[in-house]
Amino acid sequence: MQLTDTYRRVKKSIVAFIPKCIPTSNPNARPPRVFPIFGTGFIAREDGIVITNDHVVKAFDNKPKPPNSHPDEWGVQALLFHIREHSLLSMPIDVIGVAQVAGFKHGENYYGPISPDIALVRVKAQDLPVLEIGDQLIEEGMDVATSGFPMGTEMLTAPGWLHQIAPTLQKGIVSAVMPFECEEPHTFAVNMMVQGGASGSPVFDPETGKVLGLIYAGVNHRAKTVDGKEYLVPTMVSYAVPWRFLKIALSSMKIAPPLPEDTPRFSEMIARSGAGPLTN
Repeated sequence: MQLTDTYRRVKKSIVAFIPKCIPTSNPNARPPRVFPIFGTGFIAREDGIVITNDHVVKAFDNKPKPPNSHPDEWGVQALLFHIREHSLLSMPIDVIGVAQVAGFKHGENYYGPISPDIALVRVKAQDLPVLEIGDQLIEEGMDVATSGFPMGTEMLTAPGWLHQIAPTLQKGIVSAVMPFECEEPHTFAVNMMVQGGASGSPVFDPETGKVLGLIYAGVNHRAKTVDGKEYLVPTMVSYAVPWRFLKIALSSMKIAPPLPEDTPRFSEMIARSGAGPLTN
């Protein structure tokens, strides 16, 4: 299957994480057309389980809650875009819970991070479109693709106005398998530049759409100005958490808490979306 066909399915399951509100001292200020995007994730289960990075979830605590909100309410939402004929719906879905890695044990010969940079997010929706996690051997040179929200809302408003209402697709190859080519790598690298907002983007097989990994960091080069000040320059190399860690995380959520009784189905969300279509 061509990437054009695969991506039509994949992007239905990609979400952007946004704050619920933006505090302002101006009572007459108009809300932005698109709230600031600070991370990406993908829907891994129909009952509202989204996979993203742990460092994205840690940023949830820094987002203010709406005034007079319930103490248990989160200050973030998962924004899902759904394309209809000649229009598009932007559907914010409430976050109702998170699950982070509590402990990680590895063997004696291990060269990876202290803990895989993954976390699960529960959103208030059901019957959602899901991305399947693959199980194939990750090999250097194999074709891969990723999609998410690099640069967050800046990418969507690059010319100075809102001109893109969708995640951004990139295609490349597996550049390296860490610590070397093996059946159970701790990380793999892709030759695609990612920037803030792309964290949590799925890396997937261009033919099948199956998820092979999760973007969690980009490699930066340390350069210096003429007066000796250091600054970071993004490179075309990014790191991803391999699929096996994603499957382990999901298996720990086999018995998830039941969703609230008023949780809408995806079809109901489309039918009654209050956002309205953003027409072409």
